Amino acid sequence: MRRRLKVISKYLNILTSPTMAKHEVLSPGVSDKDVNIDALEVVYKSDNFLCVNKNFDVKINSNNPNDVTVEHQVRKLFPHLVDPKCTHGFRFVHRLDYATSGILCLALNKRAAGHLSAMFKAQQVTKYYLALVRGHVHNESTLIDIAIGPLVDQEWPGRMCAVDHPHCSEPRPTKTLLMCLERGTYDGQPATKVLLKPFTGRQHQLRVHCDYIGHTIVGDYTYSNRRDTTPERMMLHSYKLQAQTTIENLDLQTSDPFVPDLVKPWQPVEVVRPSDEALKLAQNFDFNTCNDQSVGGGLDIKHVTLNPDKTCCHSNINVCT
Repeated sequence: MRRRLKVISKYLNILTSPTMAKHEVLSPGVSDKDVNIDALEVVYKSDNFLCVNKNFDVKINSNNPNDVTVEHQVRKLFPHLVDPKCTHGFRFVHRLDYATSGILCLALNKRAAGHLSAMFKAQQVTKYYLALVRGHVHNESTLIDIAIGPLVDQEWPGRMCAVDHPHCSEPRPTKTLLMCLERGTYDGQPATKVLLKPFTGRQHQLRVHCDYIGHTIVGDYTYSNRRDTTPERMMLHSYKLQAQTTIENLDLQTSDPFVPDLVKPWQPVEVVRPSDEALKLAQNFDFNTCNDQSVGGGLDIKHVTLNPDKTCCHSNINVCT
């Protein structure tokens, strides 16, 4: 009961926050007030970029000086880097969901911000995520090619949905490669650790795609329809980021946060593919040529296409044979 009340209290607090990102969607976990302002890991620092390992359930910025945010953490750690010309002191060139942890990049000058922002906009930044999902993913590799768009529903502000949802608005093409790493249990229930490589950068893309194929991310309060309230956090982490800017090359990676020593309820039983091997295979995969041999063969295609008249037709065909 105390856990349930904490989640509800947190939901109401964030829902009424005037500085929450327009499309931020909530998940249960510890309050940002439980995060130490000093608990910020620096992944990389140069004259142009500062890249940190964002804590889960922490806002990027806020107008409330009492909130623990990435901005306030960086401000305390590097006060000399604060730029008074920026609204929140720093140039955040991309964002992570409130509930998502992992690599977050800040540009330390206008030139660096312009270069990296343009690369994100052109989808030239390669990102990889780790996630624990509900159920056992049977295919070693799955290409999810399903357009998504905003869900028009006042009960779910900011929620996204797949193209075939009756209330999906303005769906856009969206592609994700999912690679199975480990199968096991989370709190006694079947779960799988996966590596996710988004080829597009849609809002909540990974969360919607995982839920669509029947493997909702553990602790995803929103896409479990507010049922998954037991986990301490949503198990989604920005694991690796690569960007070859004209200023300098970024090739960043964090440690894996989803190991039994750190996440006690997670117990892996079967190693399907080591993460370093999966990363190498995912780097070589080209969805335009459907080269499934680059990911070990046997690629399972989950596909929904959008017709010109805005109706959709389904297929679930292994086209990579």
